[in-house]
Amino acid sequence: MSTEHRLKLRIVGVPCASCIVPIRRSLERITGVKWVGANVVLDLVLVDYDPGVTDKAAILTAIKRSGYDAVPVAS
Repeated sequence: MSTEHRLKLRIVGVPCASCIVPIRRSLERITGVKWVGANVVLDLVLVDYDPGVTDKAAILTAIKRSGYDAVPVAS
């Protein structure tokens, strides 16, 4: 049984708070993503996911498809 992992990402180039919405939606559509949280002030997105179902690469790809880049932040 896989345990849940948390990925903390800084989103690069987010000009406004509403720009986080499409990023969250695309992440929430990924099978294996359990929860997505965002701190717009710090341009951070937190993603809880099941590593047995999805991985960091799929999460980063979804963000890229939303038009932004993301950089992992050490916890």
